[in-house]
Parts: sequence; C-alpha cells; structure tokens
Amino acid sequence: MVTSGYTSAAEYDVAGITDPFLQAKTLRLLRTLGMGSVKASDEMNDILAQVATNTEGTKNTGNAILYECVLTIMSIEAESGLRVLGINILGRFLLSRDNNIRYVALATLQRVVSVDMKAVQRHRATIIDCLKDNDISIRKRALDVAYVLITEENIKSLTKELLEYLLTAETAFKEELCSRICDAVQKYAPNRRWQIDTLIKVMCLAGNYVKEEQRETFCRVVASTPELHSYAVIKLYFNMKEGLTQGALVHVGVWCLGEFGDHLFANRAVGPDNQPIHVVPAEVLDVLADVARKPPTSDKASTHCLVASALIKLVTRCPNEVDRIRKMLRRFETSLHVDLQQRSCEFLELLEAEWDSSRAGILDRMPVPEKDIASADSRDVGNRTLDVAAPAGASSSGKALPAAAASGPAGDLLDLLDTGPAPAPAVAAQGPAATGGPAGDLLDFLGGGGSSQASTAAPVSTGGPGDLGLMDIFGGDAAAPVAQAPQETQTVAFDKGGLRILMDCRREADGSSTIVARFCNSLSVPMTNFVFEAAVPKYIRLNMQPATGQILPPCTDAVSQTMTCVNSTSGEKGLLMKLRIGYVVNGAPVQEMAQVGNFPPGF
Repeated sequence: MVTSGYTSAAEYDVAGITDPFLQAKTLRLLRTLGMGSVKASDEMNDILAQVATNTEGTKNTGNAILYECVLTIMSIEAESGLRVLGINILGRFLLSRDNNIRYVALATLQRVVSVDMKAVQRHRATIIDCLKDNDISIRKRALDVAYVLITEENIKSLTKELLEYLLTAETAFKEELCSRICDAVQKYAPNRRWQIDTLIKVMCLAGNYVKEEQRETFCRVVASTPELHSYAVIKLYFNMKEGLTQGALVHVGVWCLGEFGDHLFANRAVGPDNQPIHVVPAEVLDVLADVARKPPTSDKASTHCLVASALIKLVTRCPNEVDRIRKMLRRFETSLHVDLQQRSCEFLELLEAEWDSSRAGILDRMPVPEKDIASADSRDVGNRTLDVAAPAGASSSGKALPAAAASGPAGDLLDLLDTGPAPAPAVAAQGPAATGGPAGDLLDFLGGGGSSQASTAAPVSTGGPGDLGLMDIFGGDAAAPVAQAPQETQTVAFDKGGLRILMDCRREADGSSTIVARFCNSLSVPMTNFVFEAAVPKYIRLNMQPATGQILPPCTDAVSQTMTCVNSTSGEKGLLMKLRIGYVVNGAPVQEMAQVGNFPPGF
C-alpha cells in the first residue's frame, strides 16, 4: 500500500493517501503482533519508519495514519531511533493550528512519556507554550503532560516556567496549577530550603487558590526542619508586611508567627551591612492586628481562629506584650462564631495568674509527627544561612539595596523565578513595587537572590515594546556608552508625609549620569535618623556617596546625597530606581518605599 500500491488502489485514495482505513487497521494489527515481541518488532521497524517518514501530514487523512503509526511505534519493542521519530511527529502535531490535533498530541504524549522521557523532554518548550492556549481543554492537557515531565533533574527549571505562567494564568485555572506545582515540589524538591522558598512564591503569586491540604503540608515541612525555623518565619513575616491579600500566605504566616515568633526577636538575622535586624514584638502584633481587621479571604472565622492561636502562643515568646494580647483576644470573646468564641475565652483564662506555672508547657511548640521527622531526615536541608536584608533604617546611609526595580512581569520574574544557586535571601529589602498589580509586587515579596551590591541586582525589563531584558538574562554584551554633551533635568522622586525628594539629573560627557537627591522637609518639626537607600537593575552601575546629614531641619532642603549611575545599554533601557526611606518624626519611626521610573529618556 505504501510503496507500490495494488489493483484498484485509486478507488480507495483519500486526499492522496492510499486506502487510509485499511492502513489504519493494518497498523493496529502490527501493534498487536509486535507488542512484547522483539523479533516481530525488528521485522516491522523499517516499514513503520517508511510510513512515518513518507506520509503527508498536511491533511487530516495523513495525520490519522501518522497517529496510528506513532501508537504502534510506542507500543512495540521499537528501536530508540524509531521512538524518537514517533515523538517528533507528536511534536509537529503540537505546532498545528487545529486544536483537535494538538489535543490528541498532548494526550498521546502523556501516555508515552514513560516509554521515552528523554525524547519527550525535547518538546518541553512547546508543551509549556500550550499552557497559554485559548482552549481550556488544551491547557489542562498540557498541564498534565508538564507535570509528568517533572523529575529531580529538571524540577527547578520546570517549576520556574510554571510559576511564570501562574503569574498570568486565568482565575479558573490557578487552583489546579497551584496544586500541580505544590505536588511536584513536595515530591522532587532537592532540599528543604528550596522547597520552602518555592512554596512561599506560590502563595505570594496565588495564595487564594492554594488548597487547605497544601497549606498544612507547608506548615509540616517548616515544623519538621528546625534548622530553617528562623529563615521561614522571618521570610514569611516580611512578606506579610508587604501585603495581606493572599489567603494561604497569611494563614501559614500567622501560624508560623505563633509557633516560631521567638526567632524574630532573637536578632540572629543580619542585613547587607552585617548589622542584625531588630524586629520588636509590637511590630509582630501590629501585623496580626491588621490580619484580624482585614482578613484576606471570605472565611473570616478560620483566619481569626489562627490569629487567636498565634496571639496566645506569643504570650510566652514576648511576655512584655501580655496586656496588648489580652486586649486583642477580648475582641473575639463575643464572636458569633462559636469555635472562635470558645477559643478566645479559654485563651483568656490561660492568662490568669493561676496558670503561671503551667502556661509555658501548654503553649509550647506543637510536636512534629514521627512520619514528618522521618521525611525531613531523608531530604537535605540546603543552605541554612540566615542572612536577611535589614528593614528600612537598619543599615547605614549610602548602601545600595540588593533588590532590582522592575516595571513589568518579565522583569519581576527574572528575580522571582531564579533557579541558580540559592544565595542568602533578601527579604525585607525587597519591598513592594510602586505599582499595585501582582506583577509589580512579586519581585520584592520573594527574595529572589539579590546580592549586597546594586550593580549585581537582577536584570529587569524597562517596559518597552517587546523588550524582555534578554541581554541581561543571558549576559549579552551591551553597547558601550556614547559620549554626550552634559544635560540637566529635575525629577520629583517622592512626595509624601511632608517629605519631598527632588533629583537633579545631569548627563556627563563620558556617558555617565550624576544624580543629586535633595531632601525637602516641609514639616515644622525635624526628621531625624534619616536614611536614604536605592536599588537599580543589573544593567545600571550605581555608586552612592554618603548623605550630607541625617537630620532634616524643618522647612528646608539643606540635606542632599549624590549618586553616579552608568547605564550599560546607553539609554536603550531607561533608568529605574527603587527607594527605601527611613526617618523618625515626633518620636515615631517612618518607613517608606517608592519606585522611580520617570527619569528623562537617555539616562
């Protein structure tokens, strides 16, 4: 049929294929005969290769024959080269404009991935692209295939791609996508540190779609890894400070604050200037008060129950705040939710003097089940360093922050989804982006591995049409700066709470930019302990001089700070800058974050 035809073959020709129905039946027969038989498979290898190579695949008739041929190849004891040929045919199907053909290809790939995983892996990029298809059935099938492709070797790269898609996935698809990511991380994570980091990223991206079981799994992972208690609770605490909209993040964060809150007050974490981060109990209680006031999900009762449990646990972790904790618990004493009302009444009873001798034992950390301990012992902990960037005001003036500013999803994901060696996380320094959308906030929630120098911060996109910052991703050479005549301009970088920051920008003849930040205090009282810090993307080299003072007198702009920037793209990518500002006014500390992207073109 394939080579020489037969009598009256033209009568059965369909779209140039000789008797496709008979060919399909014959291929199914060969599949049965070759299954489990090396000898029979060897005899049919050549003809199957001929069918796979010579059948025209531009029309459905040819695609039907190719589909049957692939199923036969993957079912018999075919040689490896023939199996690769069959999987490549399915890869071509994935590029078809016909949704039916692509769906069939994905369904078949899911069935044959166990036969030749390596050959299917070559089409991973195309499979991931199918996650963005308009057809929900194709997206779901592509997710099934992507999930079975995950192994211990590719877990980091595939998880990065799935997280990138999670950022833009439609609402109806996020819950299933979160479940698959969490399951894969639980199964293949190379170490506990990476597992915790990745699950926190998932919860920051789509915490309202993470199921209850997966939240509990995260808490068990943290509880069974004592070496990472400090790391996890500090990272969750700073993430929660930046936003309380993601239910899973808030729930696990509140639980960890209650169980391991004492690690926050131990001053063991250090910032980029090697100074300890000071978190006082009052700040933790402020976060819990915010959660109680504005629960992130519609299930307010469960959130309030977690807050109440965390509050009573903190009694032994921060005994100086007992009065405030009692006051916060009384808020739930008259709740209409019976369980919450009962818990709060019991917790308030525990605060009475008669329980002083036994309170510490009652409120001790929850014991870890033996099976969780065994599971933790079977997996490496990973990097145990507790090097977390200090909050605003904790480091000396003139330090460049380790976070890079970003102007869109592409720039955020470069840092968020970094799969390189996990350096010490920069949690607190990575404050929220100026934009309120999820893409703008995520980079700074998640500690993607910044260094202590702004010049090594993650590359970002400038938001220009089609610009994804690819030269920065792959370390491509940027054009050398072009010397220009000096030009000057002024930019309003910050204006809030009586503080106004003006930046006088001057373009130097050698291509660099000199920026003088002038700090204007319009209040009638001074601002003391003033700290101004800045971060820039990877393609910018930033050098900051010390500020002329740390006290801003009232109604003056006497204090300034000079910065020098070198843009390695010669202005093709605009100058972006993230600011962190700290000061004290009327005895109250103030911390502010801002993102500046309105610099003139060419800087």
